[in-house]
Amino acid sequence: MPNLNESELVEQGGIPPIDFHGSIERLREIAEYDLEVPADFNERLSDAVKGLVIPEHVLRAASAALRVGHVVLQGPPGTGKSSLVRALAEAFNVSTFAVTAHEDWTTYDVIGRLELRLTEDRKEEITPVNGALTEAVIRCGNHIVQHFDEPSSPQAEWLIIDELNRAHLDKAFGELFSVLGTDDLVPINLPHQQDGNRELVIPRRFRIVATLNSYDKQFVQSLSQAIRRRFTFISLDSPARRPKDIPWVYDPEHQAPAIREFSYVIQRAAARVARREHSMDHKGADETEVHLLGQLKSLHVGRIGLLFDVVEAVRYAEDGSEIPHLPIGTAQLLDTVELFLTRNIQDASAGGDPDQQIDWAAAVKLGSLFESDLLGPEQLTRFAQSLSSPFSGQFRRELLTIASSGMHFVPNQ
Repeated sequence: MPNLNESELVEQGGIPPIDFHGSIERLREIAEYDLEVPADFNERLSDAVKGLVIPEHVLRAASAALRVGHVVLQGPPGTGKSSLVRALAEAFNVSTFAVTAHEDWTTYDVIGRLELRLTEDRKEEITPVNGALTEAVIRCGNHIVQHFDEPSSPQAEWLIIDELNRAHLDKAFGELFSVLGTDDLVPINLPHQQDGNRELVIPRRFRIVATLNSYDKQFVQSLSQAIRRRFTFISLDSPARRPKDIPWVYDPEHQAPAIREFSYVIQRAAARVARREHSMDHKGADETEVHLLGQLKSLHVGRIGLLFDVVEAVRYAEDGSEIPHLPIGTAQLLDTVELFLTRNIQDASAGGDPDQQIDWAAAVKLGSLFESDLLGPEQLTRFAQSLSSPFSGQFRRELLTIASSGMHFVPNQ
């Protein structure tokens, strides 16, 4: 038998190609390989979620669901859905291809389309353009082959769809419905590709991981039962309420999830500000982070605790309560504390008042969240008037402005 080089082996079908873009139908050769679970998966997952405020049972549920198939992480904004996606991908040793759904999505965005483009010599030509799903699947195949040769490289690529329910999925997914609903390797037809390159088989190692905003339902599309059957839905929410006898303290290892969230927000705010001020100097950023963290712990824990008191009240408000209910997420709290710390540093030489600074940060970062059609103006007004120092200034005025300017629930007449 004559000696064959690698390209000849690929052409003759002896080994799969390292890039399937021009050989889409050959994905079938590697499609049977199912998802590998790294031997050190538990350690990888623990490292990936270090610092995140995500309950252990949610981690275990999400990882088990991904072993089986496609997953939707649902919950209010800011509860760590995107962070959990990245952590899970890292734990499973996969790369990700991320897109954001929108209401104009069609099969052209998901599967593919033909576009008129200009060549380098300014001539027009019709070019096939892969949709998000097609491109992610092809990249997944490329990674599977590379992983055979380099086991430390990602074993696959997954499609990450943010804000899944902003799209009309029944319209956008089209033929994909039948493929996602079976264990058989059913090919998808790619009408935008050339003959001989049109049958796409989705590898068993491929996953779709989507996030879904479960709160702003007035701005999103409902999901049909057909779509829901093809995904496992995992819910994320705000951490459990802090026990009444436990004060707000900086303790990242505390048994109470609320205290761990409090500590995480303080630590991450210090880290963000330090990184921004020393973007080209990692050593300087580390030193500044330690300094800022010490400053927050020694001077501002009580102030930030008062902010968490306000958020805690609205997070866990019950139906019929005088307090409006809003599922404010960890991300919004982190943004607020980061803004407060930045303003505090900036105005230090001018003698700025930290109480006024955190009141301002709450007004400009959290105030807009109360512009919800689920909140009545009377309830919002009563809540604003109940706020005490340091949030009885600008934050209160912001809420009263919202209540009086029509940015609230208007009942049907």
